[in-house]
Amino acid sequence: MPTRQRIAYLAHLTINDVAFAQALRSGKLFEDEERLREWRALRAPYDARLSKVFTLRHLQRSSEWSPARMLTAIFLHGSFDHLLGNILFLLALGTLLEGAIGSGWFLLLYLLGGFGASAASLWWRWGEPGGGLGASGAIAALMGAFCVVWGRRKVRFFYWFFVVFNYVRGPAILLLPLWLGWELYSLLSSDNAAVAFEAHAGGLVSGALLGALLVLLRRTRPAFMEESDAVLVDDRWERAQRHLGRMENVEAERLLAELACEQPHNLEVALARYRTARNAGHRQDSLRHAQTLLQLQTHHAEQTRIQLAVAAELSKAKIDCALPARLALIGACMRNGLLADAERLLKECEPSASSAELAQHWFVLALRHGELQDGAQRTRLLQLVLEQFPEQGQANKARFLLDNG
Repeated sequence: MPTRQRIAYLAHLTINDVAFAQALRSGKLFEDEERLREWRALRAPYDARLSKVFTLRHLQRSSEWSPARMLTAIFLHGSFDHLLGNILFLLALGTLLEGAIGSGWFLLLYLLGGFGASAASLWWRWGEPGGGLGASGAIAALMGAFCVVWGRRKVRFFYWFFVVFNYVRGPAILLLPLWLGWELYSLLSSDNAAVAFEAHAGGLVSGALLGALLVLLRRTRPAFMEESDAVLVDDRWERAQRHLGRMENVEAERLLAELACEQPHNLEVALARYRTARNAGHRQDSLRHAQTLLQLQTHHAEQTRIQLAVAAELSKAKIDCALPARLALIGACMRNGLLADAERLLKECEPSASSAELAQHWFVLALRHGELQDGAQRTRLLQLVLEQFPEQGQANKARFLLDNG
């Protein structure tokens, strides 16, 4: 290193070396009084200039207990890039946390969490020359509080591993050990003294403790978090549709599987999973998803017609659907007034269904015709039950209804 740069670097270190500065001012580093007086005369103008440097007056020094500096340092930054990076994290997490606890508690948490981060840095670096500044410790406290306040509510977060990256959803509390573990690993393995990993770790722990206190005191806003949680899942369906449009079946199925776990009765999701498997040429998966679809409860005829279309596709492809799924579809047709389809499907089930199952479904179909004021069809089907299933209990009920009009 050139002499001028070495001198400048040494001066930079000694400015914030509290022990050295105290020894220097006390005269312990000088051989005699005369040299001390000469130094003080030369030093006075230099100290006057240093006192005008705003950052030097307010940054945290590594070996000095100064609560004022420990707070002011969390509002200082060493460069525009440093400031911009912290602003981005503050906006990303701060918006969610402030909405969950309110602006007053948010400000207090920022200050106390930042103080905790400064204390952790002071403890770790005690005895070293230098100083620190930046909001990253306070923002780490917000991150820790966010994890605890949101708790087991699921949030979206981004992951990156070499060339693989994506968004996943998981409980917010899961992020706390991941973030803290990363900071501790970086602290113990990195030689980069310019990054205060100890402040980040201290901020995470301080924020988590403060967040837990807010939860215990019930100072959170569950309604905001529940509303935000609902908003966060809105785009997964659209993303799955985009993947389907690009024939990216693996990516589409991953998103649809998440939605199916959370919305097991959603007909659209079940239909999309069936189509994804069919497009990918996965015969067994397409059959499995089709059978799930056929057994879903439908609430109007249009939904049941979707199920009928899927059943027709399976039949055309000569894929045998399990009997429970076919009987469930028959029940849906009867509930939603598609009685001709119900009768057709019921006839197709005759070779594989038991007499008890057939008798029950034919009997219910007859009753549905009666409810829809079709007496002729009702009579026809009651007669069918009586003639084809005389040993079943439904035959006695059919005889009673026929005898009594």
